Amino acid sequence: MIKIRAVCVAMALLSGSAMAQSSGALPGNLGVYGVVGTGGLGLGLNVPLSSVVGVRGELAQGTVSDTYTNEDITYKGDLKLRGSGLFADIRPFQGTFRVVLGATVGGSSATLEAEQQSGTFTIDGQSFSADGSQLRAAIKYPSTMPYVGIGWGHGQLGKPGWTFAFDVGVAIGEPKISLTGNEGLLSQPGAAARIAAEERKAQDDVSSAKVLPVLKFSVGYSF
Repeated sequence: MIKIRAVCVAMALLSGSAMAQSSGALPGNLGVYGVVGTGGLGLGLNVPLSSVVGVRGELAQGTVSDTYTNEDITYKGDLKLRGSGLFADIRPFQGTFRVVLGATVGGSSATLEAEQQSGTFTIDGQSFSADGSQLRAAIKYPSTMPYVGIGWGHGQLGKPGWTFAFDVGVAIGEPKISLTGNEGLLSQPGAAARIAAEERKAQDDVSSAKVLPVLKFSVGYSF
């Protein structure tokens, strides 16, 4: 349903642009910009359709390595940021302030590996030998997530030149988590059941985080 809505929004925006061109008026000052934020580093294209409405598309991604702790387990690995998306800017006061609606695409994810503590893993309260054992966690956000936020800046209709922008908002979607052990870990008595229980608890924890905060800064030029 989310993907269908995103396609409908894109078709409506393209139709609006085509109508403006058919009437003999350009949609506005085409703008390009660089963006950096919680969705990574990337590039964007800005097309003002009127003094009130504009559309943007962004391609952004990045990778962050870090350590995370959940219950008794400490994980280390990479968080793959995916901040690409399609957005509509609504300027209710025809100024720099914007209300932003749209969708992010790509789905941020993480691949993590548990670190042993004194030669053992503690999983759901039970200790297992870390000798020849591995425990991995995978976290994945939906590939398409609705986005709502506010912002300031970006090029406006009839105003070419350098542009600066700041955006803050949330992408909405429930992440999924899975825990897997290798043969060395699963061969130990009770390990499979404890991993399944730990996965359920971890999923309950991440399920409460159904909004992914978004913060980004942009610098560009409108022609």
